[in-house]
Amino acid sequence: MEGSHHLPHCGNVSYNISGSSCCNGTITLGLSQLVADCCGSVAYNPLNEICCNGRILTQSSTHVKCCGKDMYLTATHLCCGGNNIFQRKENHSCCGKETYDKTTHCCCTNPALEVKPKHETCCSKTTGKKKECQQGSPPIRSSTLPKNLELKCGTKPFNPQEEMCCSGNLYKKASALTKCCGVDSYTLSDDRVLCCNGILYRNVSEQSECVGGVIYTPANTTCQMSTRPRLGEHCCGGQTINHRTHICCNEHSHIKMNGNFCCGSEVYDHHNQFLRCCSGHLYNLTHLHGKAECCGNLLLQYNNNQTCCSSSTNSIIYDTKPNHHCCGHYYYNTSLWSCCAERLKPTPKPNSSPEEYRLKPLTDLIPEMCNKTVFFGKVESVALENYQRHVVLKVVGLVDVKSEKVIKDPWLHVSLDHCSSPATDDGMTYLWEENHNGKYKLLSHPVDLISDIHMFYFVCYQKKG
Repeated sequence: MEGSHHLPHCGNVSYNISGSSCCNGTITLGLSQLVADCCGSVAYNPLNEICCNGRILTQSSTHVKCCGKDMYLTATHLCCGGNNIFQRKENHSCCGKETYDKTTHCCCTNPALEVKPKHETCCSKTTGKKKECQQGSPPIRSSTLPKNLELKCGTKPFNPQEEMCCSGNLYKKASALTKCCGVDSYTLSDDRVLCCNGILYRNVSEQSECVGGVIYTPANTTCQMSTRPRLGEHCCGGQTINHRTHICCNEHSHIKMNGNFCCGSEVYDHHNQFLRCCSGHLYNLTHLHGKAECCGNLLLQYNNNQTCCSSSTNSIIYDTKPNHHCCGHYYYNTSLWSCCAERLKPTPKPNSSPEEYRLKPLTDLIPEMCNKTVFFGKVESVALENYQRHVVLKVVGLVDVKSEKVIKDPWLHVSLDHCSSPATDDGMTYLWEENHNGKYKLLSHPVDLISDIHMFYFVCYQKKG
């Protein structure tokens, strides 16, 4: 319902970074700029692809690099001279465009690099300090982000196209897979690395998991304290309003009408099935006959060969591909990665078919949740045992319109399959569902706003009446 005046521009055309990317003035549809890199004028997903001298190639492993226009597996091959690939052998290294056996030969500068037998005079002049082996050329890419005002990392200026700023520390950005973990940086494809509660751990066991700010390994468990600030309230555009006659939506005042709720800065009638509010963006579904659902602030149309991957921070639409699944807001190739509790690991699991499990904002679950037994539960503590995540919940509100059950015990112990269930944060409140078999399922992103819970109760009980 909103215009395009607030959107960034790619050349002379405006575009939405949640569903498309801009590379050198060219728009690529179907891939969000939030997870893309550029290969010339085309955007690509660095999670499953690599850009080698302008060519976009599908990765065969998470441990591949570019060698000229081709890619190679670093564990089994060498790249010499920037574009020559050789099979890796014991005690072999690069010397210019060829390989040599370091036990019998050396690499001499004479003046060009040459392989010589060890008894040659030049071998005695060769030092171990000289860089002889070129381990692949870096992928040719350019940032999708437009050049704006100069950014600073602490007091130092930095270029977000090539660098990462992690809590005031500056790091070189290898690709879009480079992430911050507190003051440190790491790459998603790094082996035996775990980011937990803003602290980066290296050389951890492959079976290690971060649950509720606690690291669980087969051998031991480390406990740490974690806090998360809650969102505050704000005034309505710097003016006072009468809440009996008006409603405040993002600092915009509207006359209150029965059944109207906020969507961004607008108000809408939730009884109108052709109006859909997606994370503050209001859509009219009349031309779609109501056949669509929200994906963040975008609209995902049914039977459009697209899928929505979402986490508590992002919701992104991808074109559907075979053997691909969602892991949080990432869309990964199951032959390259595995996913556990919305965390990617560069260790694919054969014959694994992870359950498609997508959390939604609370408002997106209205009104279909009104006919189910659901409740608001605050996560008090979490523990991991045999890949079962045991959660202690404090039940803060029950919604069972049909039976109007009364909460007898506010404390609830819930067991979830750790890898197939999204991660949960201590101290945060979520919407949960109790199935007929006594099992519990996580439904929503963290619920921070009292107004959202009020809307949920209001709509459900009004629906009942």
